[in-house]
Amino acid sequence: MASHQTRCEQIMKEHQVVMSVLQTRAMRINAALTFWKSKDFTQLISYLLRTNDDSLFVDILPFLTKSLTENEKQKQPVTLGVCLELLPILERLLTKKYEEYVVVSLDLIRTMIKTWYRELCNMKQHENNLPLNSSLSLPPIYVKLMSLNDLVERLSKKSGTTATKAKVVHEILNQLK
Repeated sequence: MASHQTRCEQIMKEHQVVMSVLQTRAMRINAALTFWKSKDFTQLISYLLRTNDDSLFVDILPFLTKSLTENEKQKQPVTLGVCLELLPILERLLTKKYEEYVVVSLDLIRTMIKTWYRELCNMKQHENNLPLNSSLSLPPIYVKLMSLNDLVERLSKKSGTTATKAKVVHEILNQLK
């Protein structure tokens, strides 16, 4: 038993950098979980932006996508304002070499468009005059989504899951033009 404990201590000494990275990661995930449990999505996004940790974003994005999908059932939904803050990060993640980063970003973009499809379609009809009951976040979201169209089109020419999801998002973006 003593040699096993000594071996564990030796491994931990040799891998202090890895341990430090894992501890930091665990701390960040726990902090994000605290905001998530309180359903304070604005604070969660603010925290994620401050950490500037792409892997943490990728861990959280599927949960935000699910929340957005279930928006109507929630008392505090993911808002257009939260989505507006996420779009620059999603754009950055779409350029990463890791397929998971691209796929979860495409999933959230598709869900955003699906959630506010009618409102986004109305944007092209009311370019200069926004309907009174519209969110002020809608025009910048529309513009940002349209600016992603070329990037999404390039992704649709790749292979695998990335291409499949990008083709769907690209098609929907073209419908919004």
